[in-house]
Amino acid sequence: MNLATFLKAAVAAGGLAGCALVGACGDAPRPVSSNAPAAGGYGSSPQSPPSAAAADQPAAPAGQAAPKYGDPVTDENFLKLLKPETAALAEKTRELQESYAGAPQDAALRGRLVAAKVEYGNALRELGQAGPRIYYPAALRMYRQALALDAGHQEAAEKKKEIELIYQSLGRPIPE
Repeated sequence: MNLATFLKAAVAAGGLAGCALVGACGDAPRPVSSNAPAAGGYGSSPQSPPSAAAADQPAAPAGQAAPKYGDPVTDENFLKLLKPETAALAEKTRELQESYAGAPQDAALRGRLVAAKVEYGNALRELGQAGPRIYYPAALRMYRQALALDAGHQEAAEKKKEIELIYQSLGRPIPE
């Protein structure tokens, strides 16, 4: 648990007691721009423990963005980062993609592929709630691919829009 989360929980649970914790812990956390290293405070020293979200993410050198990955279904480097149950969804999606490439006129197969892409996208989106740097863009790709096959798919459209709104609310560009 990072300091900001701890303080929010303490204030919510204890009211004034939580406020006393802020005084006992020192300065409140300083806002940090997303593209600048932290200046002092928790998380800026090399000895600081990594956050839980960072544990699932590959480290990017200071001042650089997280690594870019290709297609979440076929990019071997991305697939290595997945939990076994999520990797199984990726494999199912890959197999359906290959089958569909051989029979693009098969509407039932297209429907199963769309469902698999949405299911895999949902799993990536859930992973993204702990570390969105790589999982949210991958989920967004899956929703876009599902919509390319079925433009009227309600769930894919809603989840795509939800992720785009998250990026907009953070003032960040929406990944391609």
